[in-house]
Amino acid sequence: MTEIMMTYKPSPKPNFIKPTHIKYKSMDTYMWGDEEAGNVKDWIYVSNENVHQIIFGMEKGGNFKHSNQYRTIFGADELLYVLSGTLVINNPETGETQKINKGESVFFQKDTWHHAFNFSNEYLQVLEFFSPPPITGTSGAYGKKKKLLTHSSYNRFVDNTLDPSFINQKSFKIIKESDYIYSIDGPNQEVLIGTLIKTEFLDVRMITLNAFKKSHKFKFDKNTSYLSLDDNLKIDLINEKTEYSLSKKDGLYFPSSTEFTIENLNEFDARIITVSYTHLTLPTTPYV
Repeated sequence: MTEIMMTYKPSPKPNFIKPTHIKYKSMDTYMWGDEEAGNVKDWIYVSNENVHQIIFGMEKGGNFKHSNQYRTIFGADELLYVLSGTLVINNPETGETQKINKGESVFFQKDTWHHAFNFSNEYLQVLEFFSPPPITGTSGAYGKKKKLLTHSSYNRFVDNTLDPSFINQKSFKIIKESDYIYSIDGPNQEVLIGTLIKTEFLDVRMITLNAFKKSHKFKFDKNTSYLSLDDNLKIDLINEKTEYSLSKKDGLYFPSSTEFTIENLNEFDARIITVSYTHLTLPTTPYV
């Protein structure tokens, strides 16, 4: 694994034209940020016109904020899923602050300033889904066009009283497992699918498969990216007669219409989280 230091420039954008197994332990990492904004380590799985999936990480006590060069306001919907540690996210424009524990997510929409902090005694890793993807001009280039925020607010209280101007402002939606919208799939009801979020840009789902079970055939009509949350999962590509053995934090990228099955070789339930870019053009509700 190679770690590449980055001055300000667009991040790498891995793209694939065929089904691809992305092995976490073999990935390069990239450092985002500067002295003022802080530094964040990125594992970039895929970033094309359809999907953007990364993991970012911070040491104990680490954080990222923003600077003139790195403005953390984007033209995209974002969902952050905490893999390890405890994420505290702050909107420095309003002072709103939320705590997200391991296994929980936070969702926010475009034009939301955000800072992030590792409030745990372990390394923080966060899975990030971002859409429309950066290749469409929604990340650094978009932020540079926004007025620089020169004051950051971390406290919503004035003289021990909640500032009334902030009472009804809410940038962040916390998503716990109990908030998922569930369905049971497969001819033998062997797969549990929970929808974390579905907007006009993002469709994020959690696939859970029981111990020692094999799924029915999956086939999605959109390019889709995956991250395994457990070891010992086997993926069979039906038309290509190819198998992938997934370890924890391995990724997959499948073009639309890829047919595959998932087999759980563990003695416990195993999970894969997946994202697709919905490409809807009609207005939708902010989230379900």
